[in-house]
Amino acid sequence: MEALFWGSSTADLQITIFFLIVSFLISLVACFFSKKLSVALLIFSILANISFLLNIGSDMFDYYNMVWLLYFSLFIWPIINILLIVYYAKTSSKKK
Repeated sequence: MEALFWGSSTADLQITIFFLIVSFLISLVACFFSKKLSVALLIFSILANISFLLNIGSDMFDYYNMVWLLYFSLFIWPIINILLIVYYAKTSSKKK
């Protein structure tokens, strides 16, 4: 049978969407206080990746035919986050 993290695939999807909305709101607050879009993008990317990685053991991705998103969030998205961190570190050190 299916090994669902929160009990059902619908609940897994709803919790993932909830975490994505919270990630977006946190990045909006960060953008408001830092006045930098790159900081908000970095924060959103990291938190959104974490929201998908929380359900990595779930069969939600198989149930909704989103296996590509599973592999993307596991292998490619962390590389994008590392590149964003490097970009932010380079641009913030130039401004000082």
